[in-house]
Amino acid sequence: MRNATRGLWLIAAVAAVFAMGCGESSGNDAGTTCTSDASCGTGKVCHPVTKACVPSCTGSVDCPPTAKTCAKFDGTAGSMTAPGFCQCSTDALCGGNLVCSTATKMCENKCTSNSNCPSGFTCNTTSGQCTSSGSDAGSDAGTGCDKNNPQPDTCGYGSACTDTNMCEAITDDRSCPNISSSTRPAWTSASTGPVIFNVVDEADEASACASDNAFTVTVYAYAGTGTTFPTQKTNLPGFFYYTSSGNPVDIPAVLLQQSNYTLYGNTVMGAKFTLCSTATSSLVAGFGFTNGNGWCQTLTR
Repeated sequence: MRNATRGLWLIAAVAAVFAMGCGESSGNDAGTTCTSDASCGTGKVCHPVTKACVPSCTGSVDCPPTAKTCAKFDGTAGSMTAPGFCQCSTDALCGGNLVCSTATKMCENKCTSNSNCPSGFTCNTTSGQCTSSGSDAGSDAGTGCDKNNPQPDTCGYGSACTDTNMCEAITDDRSCPNISSSTRPAWTSASTGPVIFNVVDEADEASACASDNAFTVTVYAYAGTGTTFPTQKTNLPGFFYYTSSGNPVDIPAVLLQQSNYTLYGNTVMGAKFTLCSTATSSLVAGFGFTNGNGWCQTLTR
């Protein structure tokens, strides 16, 4: 889930994307298979889930009324140097029988079977949404909840309560190269680890880095099934930062200070820490707990 305010507990991200009619494009490769933006022609980007070329955008002016948010898949705003694609925000804006897909961030027809969903996703026939097959989330998608309560409120494990007081599924994010099957196992229906539901790009704390550039971030998560978070950060159950090469860094041991480890009750935690990198303007980071979901985030300076 990505960059959609979730009240006190979740300020994150589940906007959906409408690929048709946004941005200028040329060539005839829209919809063809791609592996990166470089695989697509001018005016198009590679969708990280569908692996298809879709029209790009650099601002909301490029987008139709049904999908006015121009952003990259990680939720950061599209720009001239880093184009995004047009994202819708509600099912109603999509119109007709379409839904804002939490899987592809596009206006899509409601799924009726798994064959309608991208690889790695399964169809929730009640909501018509494709949800990550890497979790047991999604069965409660579309049901009511209270955004002001600690996550996941009345939503089931693997879901979170959105700003519209509705349960929505969280995916096992593999949209960045930091997180892959070789760096961490998939989040499955048998998983019970902590669930990351929001990552906030904070004001960078330069003093935390001796010479490299600082990228400060806060990761929010709720405790796994039948568990609570420990009072001491050293007892966190396998909490990692994944570098661009996929190497895991133990966050509690290397990056997190006890004073920046905050508990909300005993089921929700916030961990604020700084990554030091030679990257000059942006850093792609991966985060995850053992037996929990993966989360990709682009941090900027």
